[in-house]
Amino acid sequence: MGIINILFNCKNIKLKIVLFVIICFSKQIFASNCHDKDEKSWSDCIGSIAINGEAYVGSFKNGLPHGKGTYTYSDGATYVGEFLNGKESGKGIFNCWVHGATYDGDFYNGKKHGFGIYYYPNGDTYEGEWLNGMKHGKGRYTYKNGNKFKEGLFKKDKFVK
Repeated sequence: MGIINILFNCKNIKLKIVLFVIICFSKQIFASNCHDKDEKSWSDCIGSIAINGEAYVGSFKNGLPHGKGTYTYSDGATYVGEFLNGKESGKGIFNCWVHGATYDGDFYNGKKHGFGIYYYPNGDTYEGEWLNGMKHGKGRYTYKNGNKFKEGLFKKDKFVK
């Protein structure tokens, strides 16, 4: 039975995760069209790379993540979305497994920037505009209980009015 069949037929979630990582990050198993051994020269191709406990699977340009891909950070956090010249830029979803927070929205130069929804670990949410990683512009902060909320203008991560 091949590793792909094991992955789909396995009921143990931990084993599924391990097999998925092996499939995605093994250069022998992952279907890649980035053929040069020097990853820094990869361009206009799809591949996978793992360095210093971090991993990336997706499109490359000039040796950098560029286009759609998935980046897994050393602490287990993940970003799935668009990249521009090696930075998270465009639409994406960031999940911090350690803290339990999720951001779904726009990114620019590796930061929350544009419109997005941030789901806090305690159940609160912020939906609105972001600038350089901070709540900035029109938005709504809703508390877990759903009854109380702040809606209006935020500036440099603080509610203004």
